[in-house]
Order: sequence, then structure tokens, then C-alpha cells
Amino acid sequence: MDKSASILIVDDYLLIRTHVRQVLAELGFLNVFQADNGKTAQDLMRKQQIDIVVGDWGMPVMSGIDLLKWMRTDHRYANTPFMMLTAEANPQSVRTALQAGVNAYMIKPFTVHSFACKFMSMLGVQLETAPSPFARQNPPAPVPKPPAPTAAPVHVPPPSAPAAPALLPESNVIGLDAPIGERVKKSTVLIVDDIPTNIEVLAGVLKDEYAIKVAISGKKALEIADAFHIDLILLDIMMPVMDGFETCRQLKANPKTAHIPIIFLSARDGTEDVVAGLRLGAVDYVSKPADPTILKARLSAHLLLATAMQDVKRQNELLIENARLREDVERMTRHDLKSPIAVALHGSQALLCSPLTPNQREQAHMIETAAENALEMINRTLDVYKMEQGSYQPALQVFDLGEMLAKVCQQVRLAFDSSDVTVSFEAPQDVTCLGEPLLCYSLFNNVLKNAIEASPPGGRVTVNIAPGYGNLHVMIDNAGEVPPAARERFFEKYAPSDKIGGNGLGTYSIRLMAEVQGGSVGMDTGHGRTRLTITLPCP
Repeated sequence: MDKSASILIVDDYLLIRTHVRQVLAELGFLNVFQADNGKTAQDLMRKQQIDIVVGDWGMPVMSGIDLLKWMRTDHRYANTPFMMLTAEANPQSVRTALQAGVNAYMIKPFTVHSFACKFMSMLGVQLETAPSPFARQNPPAPVPKPPAPTAAPVHVPPPSAPAAPALLPESNVIGLDAPIGERVKKSTVLIVDDIPTNIEVLAGVLKDEYAIKVAISGKKALEIADAFHIDLILLDIMMPVMDGFETCRQLKANPKTAHIPIIFLSARDGTEDVVAGLRLGAVDYVSKPADPTILKARLSAHLLLATAMQDVKRQNELLIENARLREDVERMTRHDLKSPIAVALHGSQALLCSPLTPNQREQAHMIETAAENALEMINRTLDVYKMEQGSYQPALQVFDLGEMLAKVCQQVRLAFDSSDVTVSFEAPQDVTCLGEPLLCYSLFNNVLKNAIEASPPGGRVTVNIAPGYGNLHVMIDNAGEVPPAARERFFEKYAPSDKIGGNGLGTYSIRLMAEVQGGSVGMDTGHGRTRLTITLPCP
């Protein structure tokens, strides 16, 4: 493989581009270009020949799917490998990418090893299971010993021809497998019996639906199962040297073969024999002579179950990988954000030590407070997850709610200085609340930002505090109505929204923050207005 190939990473998120570039460097690819959208990538590709493209789907100006479609119509890039790296995980998006000519499809978030495996597989190189070193290839598969001669050799159908090159291999697509029924038909069944005639009869019954492998002894069965991919084993009990029970015991003791379903097939159908076989880990027990229809039905049922279990296992592994990557990205994000915020904090503190006008000093204090709060909020990025799990313990204390809301309103006004939406709040005197101040700061900051973004030009957002029975109600009103389709699920996780760049977590986190402090949140909309009411306990 030519490690000098020029690779273009196209993603509007710098952190992802940096992460992918680092993985490619580990793989030995150092000739890497970057672009933050499809149009920039297209301009670069017209000037510079690119050999491989790794691109995101959703980007401003030009999306990754549009870049891919353009490539497939350009004679220079009609066959250039394209790896789609995206959060679009639904099957329809995958099909759209396949139809456009994608070569590999990777779902964000991803781990270093999963990306490396997918990328190298796209280039025709298989990596080892171990995450590192990336560039090492699998050792050659062990060559099985030739099968012992049998009185009546069984015809084994040749392997099916590979799929057309224009189609993406299933292994390159996450979330778009063939229907389970089709995959079961490609299963390989190992028939183990010391009587060749029995093997021939069973193979004749099953060869039209499954790939068949045979063994005339328990020892040979162990060798074949260890060397080849086997989906199910039909195992006789009465065999010389090593009987079926011992063969099953050794198969289950080997981690490489322990998962293979085993069906005992024997003339010994006593209760003790059946129980002994099932205790050893067999999934079924069929008495000889077996009725072909019943045998095929049981075989199909166990293959379907085994395939479904493999799908579940694979999905769990992907979820574990995604969870690990999510933690990695969150740690990197917190680290990357802390540096510029720390600069703002130090700068504001330096300004406060110099001669300033009262207005300038007030602005410097505002920057200092905002930077301190931002640093603290970054350290709380996992708090929402803890709230969902019920493990978050808020540090409740009495604080002046009016004073805190005044600061939030003032900072939000500065953040939306270019907006023509006005924020109105008159802080009452001595209105104390029982809660966690920083958590409330984050809560009301989110609510006010959402209200401003939802307001039409020239709109007005008003904040009022009203006493309740043992609690306080904070009411935030803004012009505009919540769409009818979103009202019932307004506070649910990943609720639908028309907000550009929204992720469906804003109002959901607001509800969690209120409830974890012993409060609640409600929403009323209609007649051209929307009101959010946050209720918090009083001391």
C-alpha cells in the first residue's frame, strides 16, 4: 500500500479533523489535507489531486453527500475511495450514501480502532483485533489438515461469488445489514458422525440451504471448528475414541468455538442422555432417525436465534466503543475550551488591576464572572448524565434569586448584543431561594437564550418572579408559539425542534436541572406567546 497517498479530511468540526488526522498518522499516512466544508474541498480537489477522501455528511455551504455525488460525476474522482464519517445513522441515509457511491460508512462517534479498521478495510487491508499497532495485518489463516477419506465423499457447494465491486461490503456499513433470514441462508453447518452414510443423508437434506462441512470423528470436528467459521454443529454422540459428549465439552471450553450452537443427533434418546447433552451446553437434542422436515425447522430456529444474539453482541460492542469515544471527546472538548476561557479570565483580572472607568470596571467584572462560570460549567459536562442516572447530589443552599437572575439577564443581553430582542427584568429585593446557585445559573441562562432565539425580530422577553406555596415561580415570556407537533414532547430528550443546530437536549436538561433541586418546569403556549415557568423551593 502506498502510504504517500494524499488524503483529504472534510469536516466542519476542527476537533474531528484533528482526531482523524492523528489516527491516519498512526497508520503511516502523513500526506493529509483538510477542508471545513464540501465547497472548500471541491476547490482544493480541482487544484490538487486527492487519492482518498474522508468526509462528514452535514456541513455548511456544501454537504458531504453533495461532494460525493460531484466526485462520482468527475472523471478524475469517479473511483476515488470515499469514507463517509457522519452522525447520520438511519438506514435511509446509509442507502442514499450507497447509491451515491460511498465506499465505507462510519457512524460518529467512533473509536480510534474502529475508524482504523474501517479505513484500512476500505483500502483492502484487514487489521488485527488488537487496537495497536494499527498497520499490522492479520497472520495467514491456519491451513486445515486434509479431511480423512470417506466411503462416500460428500459434495460441498463451492463458495458463492463475491459481490459486485460497485456495492459496498456489508462489513463496511454500520446499521444496514441484510435481513436476518437472508444471512441465515448463508450459514455453515458442520455435520459430525463416524458413519459416512449418515453424513451423506444429512448433507443431502441440508446442502440446498446451507454450506456444509463434515467430520468423521470428534478430533476432526475440533480441528475444523477451530480453523473455519462454523454457525452450527450437528453432533453424533456414539463415536469411537472421542464421543459426542467429550467433543461438546472441548468445544465449549475453547473461547473461539464456545459460542457455536450444538445440536446432538443420536439414537440414544433416554432422559439421562438428553439432560446430559443439554447440561454440556447443547441447544437441542434430536433423535435418530431424524425427520427431515423437523430437523430443518429446528436447525432454522436455532440459526435465527444465534444470528440475533450475534447482532445484539455486535450492537453492544458498538455502544461500548461509542461510550468510550464520547468520554474521550468530552475530555478533549473540556481541555480545548478551558484554554481560551482561562485567557479571558486572566485578561479580565489584569484589567481590574489597572485604572478603569466605573463602566469599564463593571464590564471587566462581568467578563471575569462569566469566565469563572464557564470554567465551572465545563467541569460539569457529565452532570446531566448523572441526573439521568439518579446519582447527582445537588449542593443546596439559600441564595438571592433576584440578584442571580439580574446577572444572568445582563450577561445574556451582552451575548445577544446584536439582536433586536429586548430582555426585561426588574429584580425584587430579598427574594431568597433554596437551590444550587451554579446549577440555577446554567438553567436560567439556557432558558433565556432559548427564549431570545425563539423570539421574532423586535420581540421582547420578560422575566418575573411570583411567590408560591413554599416555593417561587420564575416566569419567562417571549413572543412566538411552540409548533403544535413539538408541544407534547417539549421537555423530552431529543424532542423535535425547528431550531438550527439544536440537538434536542436544551429543554430536556432544563427539566432535569429543576427537578434535581426539588423543583419543576412547565410550558404554556398560544395566542402568539410562550411562557416557561420554573418552580424552585423556598428556604
